[in-house]
Amino acid sequence: MRGLLDALAFHLPSHPLEGAVTLGALAVSAAAWRRAGGPAVAALATAGAAGAFFQVGHPAIPVAIAAVGLLHARSGRRITPGAFARETAIVMAGFLAYEAARFQVVSDPEPAIRNARRIIDLEAAFGLFRERELQQLLVGPGPVTAAWNFLYSHAFLAVVIGALLWLVVADPPRYRLFRNALGISTVLAIILIAWYPVAPPRLVPGLGIEDTVVTAGNVHKFANEYAAMPSLHVGWTALVGWVLALPLRGWSRAAVMFGPGLGMLLVVIVTGNHYWLDGVAGAAVTIGPAVVLLHRAAVAGFLREAASALPRIPAAAANPRGRVSTLALGGLFVYLGAGQLINPGFTDFWGYLFFQVGAMLVLLLAAEAFLSREGGLSWLTHGIAIVCAWADVLGTDGDLYARIDEYDKLTHFLGTAAVTAAAYEILRAAARRSGSGRLPRDRFLLSVAIGVAAGIGWEVYEYLGDVVFQTTRSQGRWDTFNDLVSDTAGAVAIAALLWRQERRGLAGELEPRPRARPAPPS
Repeated sequence: MRGLLDALAFHLPSHPLEGAVTLGALAVSAAAWRRAGGPAVAALATAGAAGAFFQVGHPAIPVAIAAVGLLHARSGRRITPGAFARETAIVMAGFLAYEAARFQVVSDPEPAIRNARRIIDLEAAFGLFRERELQQLLVGPGPVTAAWNFLYSHAFLAVVIGALLWLVVADPPRYRLFRNALGISTVLAIILIAWYPVAPPRLVPGLGIEDTVVTAGNVHKFANEYAAMPSLHVGWTALVGWVLALPLRGWSRAAVMFGPGLGMLLVVIVTGNHYWLDGVAGAAVTIGPAVVLLHRAAVAGFLREAASALPRIPAAAANPRGRVSTLALGGLFVYLGAGQLINPGFTDFWGYLFFQVGAMLVLLLAAEAFLSREGGLSWLTHGIAIVCAWADVLGTDGDLYARIDEYDKLTHFLGTAAVTAAAYEILRAAARRSGSGRLPRDRFLLSVAIGVAAGIGWEVYEYLGDVVFQTTRSQGRWDTFNDLVSDTAGAVAIAALLWRQERRGLAGELEPRPRARPAPPS
C-alpha cells in the first residue's frame, strides 16, 4: 500500500492549451451530467474528471467523461444519483484494489527476461516474431511517435471509462457484464503476472526495439515493469469492442467487435511495450470471462450435465465401443509400461507418450458417457482415435518420424480428424437436446474450425514438448506449415464424411413411407 500512496501524484496543466481543454471538459461535464442525472450526478462526474486529470496529468479522461455526458443529455436518458454513486464506488474500489495488488507484485529482471525470450522463441518458431519490423515500419517523425504514445498512455483508460459511463446509463445489463468481466480479468492478470513475469520488448537486451515513450522524453509510471503478460491494454480495449458490438449485426458488428482490440494490439507493439502473444493473453483473460458470464445459464447447464455423466464413465467403458477403446489404448499402456520395466529408457519420450495416451482414453470415455443418451460416440471416432494413438506411439518408439518424412503428416491428419469427429458428434447431440434448427452444414463448418484450431494448438504443444521434453518434434517453419495443411485436410475429410452421413440419414427420415394396402374384404 505504501507504494500505491507514493505513486499518487498531483498534476497541474503543463501549458495553457491543456488547461483550457481541461476546464472546458469539466464545464461540459457539469452541464451535461446535470441533465442526465441531476446535480448530484453532475458533481460526481465532474469530481471524477478533475481527479483523473490531477492524477494522470492529461485531459483525455475528462474529455471522455464530458463526451459521454453530452451523448446522454442529447438522448434524454437519465440515471438516479443513488445508482450512479453506487456503481462509481464499486468501480473505484475495484480499481484501487487492483492497483494495490499490482504494487505488491514486483518481479526480478532475470526471470522476466528469461520468460520474455521464451515468448520470442515461440513466436519465432511460427515465423511470427515481427515486433521489431513493425515498429521500424510505423514509428516515424516526432508527431507520429507522439500519437502512438498518446494512444498507449492516455486513450486507453479514456476509452474504458467512457464505455463504462455510456453503458451504466444506456444499457445497465451490458454494463454489469462489462464491469464484472473487468473485475475478473484483473484477478486473473495479477495471478499471471506473479506466476509468469515477462519483460516487455523495450527491456530485453539485443532486440533492437526502442522505448518510444522514453525516446519522446517521457517516463513510465509502472508499479512493475516486468508485467508484459498479459496485456490489459489490449484485453480491456478488446472487451470494450466486444461488449459494444453485442446488439449490432453484419459488418458493423465485426468492425466494432474486433477493431478496438486489434488497434490497441498495434499500439502496444509499436511503442515497444508488448509482444502480440501478450495481447492474445490479455484478450483471453477479459473476453473469456465475459463470454462465460453472458452464457452462464448454458455453461451451468453444461457443467451439471458433465457432472451427472461422471458416474456413467464405468458403463461407457463397458459398452462395445468403450470396451474396444479401453482394451486398445490399455494395450498401449501395457506396451509402454513393459518396455520401461524391461529396458528403462527404451524411448526418451516414455512419460510424454504415457500422458498422451491416458488423456486420449479419458477424453473418449468422458465423451461416450456424456453422449450416452444419444448413443455415444460413433465407431468411426473411436477407431480414428485408436489408430492415431498407436501410430504415434509406434512411430516414436520405432523412430518412424525420423525415417519416413510423411509419417508425421499422417499422424497429424489422423489426430485432427479424431478431434473434428468428436466435435461434430458433440455439436449434433447438443442440437438434438436443445431442439436447435441448425443445419448439418453449420456443424460441418464449426467442427472444421474446431479441428483446425486443435491443429494449431498441437503445433504449440509440439513446440512446448521440444522445450520441456526435448522431443525434437518441431522442425521449423516449413514443417509447421505442412503440418497445418495435414491438420486441415484431416478436419475437412472427416467432417465431410459425417456431414454426408447425417444428410443421408435426414433424407431417409423425410422419405414418405409406402402406405399399407388395405386388406381385401372377406
